[in-house]
Amino acid sequence: MGEFFSSDKLQELIAFASRHQIMAIVFVAILGSLIYVQVRIWLAHVKKVNSNAATAMINHENGVYVDVRPNNLFARGHIANSINITLAEIKEGKLNRIESYKDKPVILVGKDKMDSECFNSAVSLKKQGYTKVFTLDGGITQWSMDNLPLSIKN
Repeated sequence: MGEFFSSDKLQELIAFASRHQIMAIVFVAILGSLIYVQVRIWLAHVKKVNSNAATAMINHENGVYVDVRPNNLFARGHIANSINITLAEIKEGKLNRIESYKDKPVILVGKDKMDSECFNSAVSLKKQGYTKVFTLDGGITQWSMDNLPLSIKN
C-alpha cells in the first residue's frame, strides 16, 4: 500500500494529468458530481422501502401510494388506489388530494430505482411538512418484476 502513495506515483499522476488536461478535468467534474449527489441523498434522509414493507404501511398505518410519473405513464398501469401527483404539482403545493396524509406513510412511486423525480418529490414533501415520506425501492419497474398487480382504472 505504501508504494501506491509514493512520491514517484504522485509525480506520474501529475505528469499524466498535465499531458491529458481535458481528461483530468472531466474526471474531476464527474467525481465531484458523484460526491455531490451522494451527499445530497445522505442529507435528505429519504428512506426507501421494498414492496412488502410499503404494502404493510398502506394496510396497517393507512398510508397512501403517490405515483409521481407523468400522467400518460400512470394511465398505462399503476398500483391500485395510488394517486397521481407529478413533481411539478408537488413543488407548486397542489397537494389537496393527500393533505390528510401529512402524518401517515406516503410511499412515492417512480419509474425505477434511479428516478430523480421521485427523490426530488420526497425532498419537497418533507419540506412541506409531511413526516413519513418514503420512496418505493425500484419504483414501478420493480413492482412489476415482483409480479404485483397493476391497475389501469383511475
